[in-house]
Amino acid sequence: MKLIVFLAAALSAVALDFPMSLAVAPDGRVLVLNGGAKTSISVVNGPDLPLPDAWLGLTFAPDGKTVYAGGGSRGVVYELAYAKGELTLVREMKAGDFTGDVAVSPDGRLIYAADLFGNAIVVINPQSGRVIDRFKTGRRPYRILFHPDGRSYFVSAWADAAVYQYNTTNGEEIARIRLGLHATDMVLSDYQPEPQEGQPSQNWKYRLFVAAANTNEVYVVGIGDNKTMTLADSIHVAPQPLSPLGMTPSALALSPDQKRLYVACSDADVVASVNVSDVRGVVEGFLPAGAYPAALHRSGDRVWVANAKGNTVGALGETFQSVADPPELELAPVDHVIYVIRDDQPEALMRAVSGLAPDFTVKLGKRPNFNIADPANTPPAGYLWTNAVAAGMSVRNYGVFVRNGQAIDPAAKSFTDPEASALTEGMNQFDSSGLMPRLIIVHIASDNALALLKSAVARSLFVSQTAVVVGDLRRVEALLGLRPMTRKD
Repeated sequence: MKLIVFLAAALSAVALDFPMSLAVAPDGRVLVLNGGAKTSISVVNGPDLPLPDAWLGLTFAPDGKTVYAGGGSRGVVYELAYAKGELTLVREMKAGDFTGDVAVSPDGRLIYAADLFGNAIVVINPQSGRVIDRFKTGRRPYRILFHPDGRSYFVSAWADAAVYQYNTTNGEEIARIRLGLHATDMVLSDYQPEPQEGQPSQNWKYRLFVAAANTNEVYVVGIGDNKTMTLADSIHVAPQPLSPLGMTPSALALSPDQKRLYVACSDADVVASVNVSDVRGVVEGFLPAGAYPAALHRSGDRVWVANAKGNTVGALGETFQSVADPPELELAPVDHVIYVIRDDQPEALMRAVSGLAPDFTVKLGKRPNFNIADPANTPPAGYLWTNAVAAGMSVRNYGVFVRNGQAIDPAAKSFTDPEASALTEGMNQFDSSGLMPRLIIVHIASDNALALLKSAVARSLFVSQTAVVVGDLRRVEALLGLRPMTRKD
């Protein structure tokens, strides 16, 4: 049953470039933070204000006239003045090394900013523009959300699969709860469902919804009067109970009556509509979105969605679309597969070895100092080689996922040669020993090197039993008899 009708609209802003955050002004205009190569804050169908850098944080002060935004690698919080669809940069307030999310205390007196790689929350006095406190938090603090009473705040830790609750005054930890991998966006609801017959009464006052981007789940945490945190529900936002990973729930919004939750499923290009009027959430269906929906924001009866890879912002429609798991390839198995990976850019590389690029790679992978080995960059279903080894297969890796002469993944060290060129001699050794690994992974960038590899395979004793696959992970898995790791393989 459709309780809310949304205006279906495709809107554009000036020079959108990876829109990743939304805010709605009191006059109804939509603001967008662009976190791509051309960082800026845009007013949808209005002007664009370029910034030296920007990332994730975007919020209005209670007065509706002041906007604060995270400055990314510039390490600042921007203060901007807003009036009649126009933005003016007022000042930059130093916050840390890399500023992500920004939140204003309910009373409007203080600004709390996430120092992403410093694993800290920085407190700024907007009167002086200076940092007055710095509180330790979990690894890679993503979202900051205040408790309605203003005396505590929640932080989702991207690398810890957890949500922490801290005292607003001194930053002391009040509680923590471990959830799914890549805890990111959060929304809080004070709507309390009536327990159904046979269900125990609830001892919590609020429900905290938490998206876990490396899973297919949204977790529901009950928040009690004494600030206790209890897992109340887990909402599966995939088409089937056993669907492969890869829905990537990344952003959340609640309907005005708080009986419906909207979940941006980034890698599926849809927004899940979830009935949360009962204790147990039920997915009603999936609403179409653009490429990689990364942010949601409700304003009145509209829910706005920012599509980071599509570079569009629009309001959700009301018509569900079908979402199905991709079919598995049916190929005759072979004894040996040589998997050639040509693109070593972070997002392409992660897709090639793990099925999809984690949200950490998507949101940060094009930045100069991106660390592909960051603890927040774990792939949702592991790597191709870990799955092959778990299936009892022999593996050899030549030059893939290597840094400074070492395998980046510790589990791959024993079978990794840092030089791709070593495969030429390896083929000779396989012929001499009569033994060849079931899976060989190799990085080859040039057409000439690829031609030489194919020539070497053609001369090998194993030629009739070997398939050379270039950049097609799903084909590799099918030839080896492995189940796809994610829906994007």
